[in-house]
Amino acid sequence: MFSANTTQVAAATASRAIAVAHSVFPFITAYPWSVSGFGTKYANPATLPDGVGRGVAFSTDGSAIAVAQDDPPYILAYPWSGFGFGTKYANPATLPTGEGNGVAFSTNGSAIAVAHNTSPFVSAYPWSGSGFGTKYANPTTLPTAIGRGVAFSPDSSAIAIAHQTAPCVSAYPWSGSGFGTKYANPATLPTGTGFGVAFSNNGSAIAVAHSSIPVISAYPWSVSGFGTKYTNPATPPTGDAYGVAFSPDNSAIAIAHETSLFISAYPWSVSGFGTKYANPATLPTGIGLGVAFSTNGSAIAVAHSTTPFVSAYPWSGSGFGTKYTNPATLPTGNGNGVAFTSGGFPVQQIAVGHATTPFVSAYPWSSSGFGTKYANPATLPVSTRNGVAFSPNGSAIAVAHSTTPFVSAYPWFSSGFGTKYANPATLPTGNGFSVAFSPDGTAIAVGHSSPPFVSAYPWSVSGFGTKYVDSPTFPTSTGRGVAFSPSGTAIAVAHGFIPYISAYSWSGSGFGSKYSNPTTLPTSDGRSVSFSPGSTEIAVAHDSSPYIAAYSWSGSGFGTKYADPSTLPTGNGLSVAFSPAGTEIAIAHAVTPFVSAYPWTTASGFGTKYTNPATLPAAQGNGVAFSRDGATLAVAHTTTPFITAYPWSSSGFGTKYTNPTTLPASTGNGVAFNTIT
Repeated sequence: MFSANTTQVAAATASRAIAVAHSVFPFITAYPWSVSGFGTKYANPATLPDGVGRGVAFSTDGSAIAVAQDDPPYILAYPWSGFGFGTKYANPATLPTGEGNGVAFSTNGSAIAVAHNTSPFVSAYPWSGSGFGTKYANPTTLPTAIGRGVAFSPDSSAIAIAHQTAPCVSAYPWSGSGFGTKYANPATLPTGTGFGVAFSNNGSAIAVAHSSIPVISAYPWSVSGFGTKYTNPATPPTGDAYGVAFSPDNSAIAIAHETSLFISAYPWSVSGFGTKYANPATLPTGIGLGVAFSTNGSAIAVAHSTTPFVSAYPWSGSGFGTKYTNPATLPTGNGNGVAFTSGGFPVQQIAVGHATTPFVSAYPWSSSGFGTKYANPATLPVSTRNGVAFSPNGSAIAVAHSTTPFVSAYPWFSSGFGTKYANPATLPTGNGFSVAFSPDGTAIAVGHSSPPFVSAYPWSVSGFGTKYVDSPTFPTSTGRGVAFSPSGTAIAVAHGFIPYISAYSWSGSGFGSKYSNPTTLPTSDGRSVSFSPGSTEIAVAHDSSPYIAAYSWSGSGFGTKYADPSTLPTGNGLSVAFSPAGTEIAIAHAVTPFVSAYPWTTASGFGTKYTNPATLPAAQGNGVAFSRDGATLAVAHTTTPFITAYPWSSSGFGTKYTNPTTLPASTGNGVAFNTIT
């Protein structure tokens, strides 16, 4: 029973992964993490730990994960990304001398330390993108016995080791040279074996989880070392304490411990412990051995001794929320340590909606192009049409299609599709052509083939809410394209029949009044609509020359139509997108070259058309999208390979990326990029 807790640096970014060190093969298990809880388990590392995982830690930037284990080499480390474990780093040249019990990265990312069973009881190494450096010299004054837990201070100026036998905690200055001269012991020592240690995230306190009442001891911390021990909590944890963690905002402290309740949490302030929070409604099922807060403090997780071996809860100023559902694939033995990370991201994906089963295909995306196709969703969309969109925070994906329920949505993780959300209680009334999320992620809209031609719903981590009341002034025909303004104050629908484009004010209450039609209408059926990133322009792709119409946009609605581009797209405009910077606009269309792109300015509109890509899309372009970082442009089209992507810069198209190894199954109808940040 060993702690695996390290200081968790406060961060505004939500955690994106959680890892558990445990007692049975494969000894380490990691999952995507989101506001919905655990995602589908990441693949095991190619080189597994050799024995019981005792502790786990992510580097502060999320680019590495380390596991302390009970067999040589006692410490293992891997690159980490949104794709999971990378190839194991080479072992340190000088190994720790015994079973690894706890591990921590320095918060500045330049060092890694292991608490272990045999003298010198702690080993520390430089850390870089290449892995372990040459072991630092041992501290002059060693910890007195088995090292159980280790932590660096938030500014990386100190390191502390929880250990067996008095003083049960030892702390040292830390620098690029390694260990400094040991700080004086605290005046009031922990009363038994130190199992876990943590610094508060503002560096003003240090806490030790230990055996023997009060099982938790906390002290002010400064450059002088330990201050006078804080008063014990009025309601102490029950049984020996094995892990401790401070919340990222320093407002709470949590202790994993031996007897039921297995986890205890308290408000924390400069005065020390507050009144214990109410216990979680569903307790961990066994001895609490490790505890961690998520990087933004919105969740807390406990590693424990009985199945499911890890339990996680929402966390707020009120304490524990309702326990998250257990991961679908559990850790395989006693959970000994747990850690969250927000790093290893962003991870990009690209999704293509297409005409035959599985109707949507998604791939990792990087500067190297397409990665290996993600597994299809367990419950597929049911047919074609296939507009596709990711939510703004990357946690959901939705597909519009031509058969009931006309829209399907799924949680999205860096590992791919989650379990399909329940259909909306009130379905769209006809074939789904397009789908879009509002910029704050609180609404989703579907363009479809029957009145009211557009349906919108509240959106949350639970999926679809109760359908918003329809606008009293419908679009006049099939909603083929739908978009929210980036300001979140408008929604627009490209549709058949005059006026071909309809726009409405939008708020948390849903549709507002319809804006007046533009003075100069598009010339035929609207197929797609896009707002510029600044919500200062709106563009409509449509069926007849000039195939694209663009207008200024304001709180009053449509302004003056921009002059047509001097070189028009060559056929029906079927999709339109502004680049994330708002400095380019691209149109997918029906006739070669199948995609046309132009510089864009608010003042002048279209610039001189960019040179066509050297390798054109293979046929009619049905969908077009820029990646969220603006470095890629992709086109969904009617002929194999059904999706074509290019590097993008201010010079225009780069050399076409290699096709994905597993192609979409048929005609690409829509395309969307995602970034998990």
